[in-house]
Amino acid sequence: MDSVDLLKKLVSFNSVFPKESELAHYLGDELKKLGFKVEMQKFHDNRYNVLAQRGSKGKPTLLYGHIDTVPAYGYDLVNRDPFKLEERDGKLYALGAYDMKAGIAAILKAVEETKNESERAIKVMFVSDEEADSTGTYYVTKTDFFKDVEFAVATEISDIHDMNEKTRTLSLGRRGRVQYEINVPGKSFHAARMEHGISAVTEASKLAIELEKMNSELPKHPKLSHGNQYVRRFFSESLSLSIPDEATMLVDRHLVVPENAESARKHIEDKINQLYARGIMQEANGKRATIRVKPREVPYLMPYFTSEDNPHLKRLSAAIEKTLVTKPNYNCGLSVADENLIAMQGIPVVSYGPIGEGEHSNGEWVSKKSYLELIEVLKTFLAF
Repeated sequence: MDSVDLLKKLVSFNSVFPKESELAHYLGDELKKLGFKVEMQKFHDNRYNVLAQRGSKGKPTLLYGHIDTVPAYGYDLVNRDPFKLEERDGKLYALGAYDMKAGIAAILKAVEETKNESERAIKVMFVSDEEADSTGTYYVTKTDFFKDVEFAVATEISDIHDMNEKTRTLSLGRRGRVQYEINVPGKSFHAARMEHGISAVTEASKLAIELEKMNSELPKHPKLSHGNQYVRRFFSESLSLSIPDEATMLVDRHLVVPENAESARKHIEDKINQLYARGIMQEANGKRATIRVKPREVPYLMPYFTSEDNPHLKRLSAAIEKTLVTKPNYNCGLSVADENLIAMQGIPVVSYGPIGEGEHSNGEWVSKKSYLELIEVLKTFLAF
């Protein structure tokens, strides 16, 4: 089938997480037809990743995409079928058309059309759950699939992306992200004599304000911008006419290279201790606020940056310049994606997707021209 029909086919599958199974098996079958050895990796009930390899020349280049989408937000309001591709004025509209089934289709089409042209080792990884917790890619890290990969290309969109078809941009890195739980103690006392107590709400409020003030002093990176943090949850409660003696906060923080979860935790902990030392916060019964990394199954995604001197990046840049007769720009994403987990395996990774807009909305579209050009760029890259 032609490239637009292929995208139409992929869009027709309802792959809103966690319902990716049908699309995963379709993609696995298609890759088998193209000469790939395919493993359907099951990681939760009826949830799969597609792991494929073809060719034996050199160390493999990895082509990555996620097959899940977010729910069909607001499509009922515009009376449109989210799983039906519509073409208008050079734009292809549908749920996931931009994020990121056009990228999936481009990989599939590129490896189809280069099937008999090169013995270059290629790995293809189509994963589930990127739009939720990156559980799919996390389970791939538990295998040896990544062990010989020397470079990865994700046809994923970037949160800082091209808005016109005259420019092409490669994303060389992303900030990281981690969540922290902070427990702030207070001292309970009857509210009628509140001067004898220490309100955990008041103490935690002081800390919340100081945490946001810290944004001006967080580490900076010449390419990844700077980190940031904010309080995303604040809870305290007294079940009687008493001063609340405990408050909890959840803090979300974006990291830049070379930060990690522990260094950022220590940074916040040092700030907390400074606030007590300066008398801005009060100890309660000899106790201070404590901070820990919020536990979760999937490791938090650490920041990464791929060097502009990487030879495979130069090869991809040359493929863009040769195919599109334009020199690509470089940037970095502000938020996290599965690419962070790939980079955490020691693999240089670059994101290069089509042009589009409206991801996670009922107006999502991808540029037909840029989608078709992405296929040609990948073909040229694989042939180099």
